[in-house]
Parts: sequence; C-alpha cells; structure tokens
Amino acid sequence: MLTNKEIKQLIWEKADNVASKLGLEIFDILIKGSNKNKILEVVIDKADGYVSIGDCERFSKAFDPWLDEIDLFDKSYELVVSSPGLDRKLRGKADYERFKGKLAKFILKGKETKHPVVIGYIDEILEDQIKITEKDSGKLFNIDLNEIDKANLEIEL
Repeated sequence: MLTNKEIKQLIWEKADNVASKLGLEIFDILIKGSNKNKILEVVIDKADGYVSIGDCERFSKAFDPWLDEIDLFDKSYELVVSSPGLDRKLRGKADYERFKGKLAKFILKGKETKHPVVIGYIDEILEDQIKITEKDSGKLFNIDLNEIDKANLEIEL
C-alpha cells in the first residue's frame, strides 16, 4: 500500500503530463477526506490567462480514465478539478513576476514588523526584494522576499 505522499507524487507526475498536453499546468494536488469518502482535488493553472470551466472539464475527462485504471484508492473517491481562483496563492518570485501590476496581499514574518500586512500593487521584482505600492496610501514598500510568510492576489472590485 502506497503512502499518501507516494500517491500524491504519482498523481502529480501523471496529472502534469496530462495538463501539459492540454496547455495547462498543475498548481496543487490535495487528498482530503476519510478512507470512506476520499476527495482528490487537482488544481490546474494556465500560464497565459485564467482557467475556465471548460479547461477543468477537459482535464477531468483526460485524467479520470487513468485514475480509474490505476486504482490508487481502496474505496471510491471523488475527483474535483478546480482553478487556483481569483485570490490565488502567490508562491514566489515567478508568481510575483507573472502578476506584476496586480493587487496582492502580503503577510510578513515576525511580530515586530512595522507593517505585518501590506496590500498593494506589485511594481517590481528584484533579486531579493519586491516593490509594492500600497493600495490606500500609495506608499512604496521594499519587501525582502525572505520576509514574506504568505501572499495572494486580492480581488479588485
């Protein structure tokens, strides 16, 4: 019997192969639920835009037969294919570059930080810093990349 980590790795490899053939990429894979009600969530992404319902459907139709054939789970499972969402997690320098000019929320490490949360527009990405223009004040922040605990896009209304 494979561990969840091994199952996830196996799924990631196959999902990545299927996704690349469809012009998509894998953002995350989550295995949730109990043994009786297992949920496999595959989060897909698109480098040149946003993921549509059609993208999720195409991926699901291409990927599901392999899952049924390989039979990784003891009991039945539910496959959920989704996008990272409009408020997607930003996972590092490549994402900051990709979403340059977009509104994002940065939660910084350390309790002594003068501004533990910065919401602003991604202006520039340097070697070890990111420049953010705060949404409300217009103040420019230079944030060390290693000081970012979490970051995600913010939905602009």
